[in-house]
Amino acid sequence: MRVLIFMVLALPLVACVTKGELPYITAEGERKTACQTEYSGAPSVDMFAVEYILSYCAKKAAERGNVILDQTLLSMDLAIPVAPNGKPWTFEYATALHRAGKLTDKEYGYIIAYIDLGLNGAPST
Repeated sequence: MRVLIFMVLALPLVACVTKGELPYITAEGERKTACQTEYSGAPSVDMFAVEYILSYCAKKAAERGNVILDQTLLSMDLAIPVAPNGKPWTFEYATALHRAGKLTDKEYGYIIAYIDLGLNGAPST
């Protein structure tokens, strides 16, 4: 009985992990995987954070001459909105705006990934 209760309680935690990785082919023809990432908060937001990271990595890998298997990652617009206060984004500020309904799930997920990648020194448009 205890095992069943544990499984019921643990299942939602396992189900809330959004993962991704970037498969690519090197100039030498070798298949590799990079940028393994995962987020475990809200799936509706996490999928966009994973998407942002994979697209960012894909663009960097392509610049180095690698062939990206998922070509859609190369055409994604990774622009994020400028923070309303004109300062760099923070997790706290982005979270507050998302909760207030001032950021969509996609914008919020992209901002979180942007911050995680250390790109928040100067906001982009």
